[in-house]
Amino acid sequence: MNRELHNFVKDYITLLQEKYTQYLRKAEKSETEADAAFARGAIFTYYDALDLLKSQLEAFGYDLESSELIVPELGKPIEKFIVNSSYNSND
Repeated sequence: MNRELHNFVKDYITLLQEKYTQYLRKAEKSETEADAAFARGAIFTYYDALDLLKSQLEAFGYDLESSELIVPELGKPIEKFIVNSSYNSND
C-alpha cells in the first residue's frame, strides 16, 4: 500500500473509531429511551463499518499487526486508537 493510501486508511479508521466512541458516550447520557436506541444503532453501525474494513484489509493481504485495535469489543470503549499503531502491506 502506498504511503498516501496507508495514511488515508489509518485516518478513516480513526474517524470511525471516534464516531463509535462519541455514540457510546451519547448512549450513556441519553435522557430518553428513543435517544438511547438511536445511539445504540449508531454504535452498531460504526462497529460494523470497522469490522468490514478490517475484513477487507485482511482479504486483500494486508498484515494487520494490531487488528484488535481496529475493531473494539461491541459496546466497549476503545482504549487505543489505530493512529498509534501500524499495519503493513504484504506486497
